[in-house]
Formats: sequence, structure tokens, C-alpha cells
Amino acid sequence: MIRAGTIKLPFTFAVGKAASAVLSALEEKQEILGSHCKKCDSVLAPARSFCPTCGTTELTNWVLPTKGVLQAWTEVPGRGAFGLILLDGADTAIPHHVLTPPEHLKHGTRVIARFGLNAKDSSKAELLGFKISEVTE
Repeated sequence: MIRAGTIKLPFTFAVGKAASAVLSALEEKQEILGSHCKKCDSVLAPARSFCPTCGTTELTNWVLPTKGVLQAWTEVPGRGAFGLILLDGADTAIPHHVLTPPEHLKHGTRVIARFGLNAKDSSKAELLGFKISEVTE
């Protein structure tokens, strides 16, 4: 016999030490947290628990600037643009929502992070996305 139904599996997902630090920095200080590798001198965005270049776990937290360069992007119908942002001083790019209309985007455009209040908890901030400064809406 086969019986159709729904099984509920409530769970809590632990993001880990590095991602927890990134989320806390975003919510509490409006900072983008990366990692600095002591062994190969790489600056990683966002913070990681190990260096993908040399494999070491000897990393220190590194506050990154909120400005950077748009390296690449794609347009998602109905959702806007998403891009790879290389923050100033970082060696790796982060994927994020781009708040500027896609028709204004160019490779190498300077962008800046835009923060806002968290929709579920107004005592915390969230990174809304990145926007170029030359376009006003």
C-alpha cells in the first residue's frame, strides 16, 4: 500500500564559525568581513575557515571596504541583476544582488554596498546589494 502525505522536518541550520562572524558583522556593524591568510597573504571575501589558495587554517578576520568593482553580472528576469563584486583590497569576489538597472552595468564599474534594516528584525542591518554611484533613480 502507498499512502500520500507530508512529513514535517523542523531543523536549525548552523552556518559555522566563519559565516556566523560574517553575518554578525553585517547585522551589527554594517561591515563586510573577510579573512586574511597569514601564510600566502591572500585577502578572502567573505571570511572563510581555511584558505582556498594554500589550504592553511591560519586566518584572521579582516574588515573589507564597502566599495569595489563589478567584475561580471547576469540578469535574472523579474529579479534584477546579480554580480561578482571584487571589494577593494580583496583577492576573491563575492556574488551579490546589484541594485542598479542592468542596462547601466559595465565590466569594471565602481560599486558601493547599500545597507538597510532587516525586514524581520529592524534592530539588525542587512546588505541589500551594491549600486553604482553614477546612476540615480
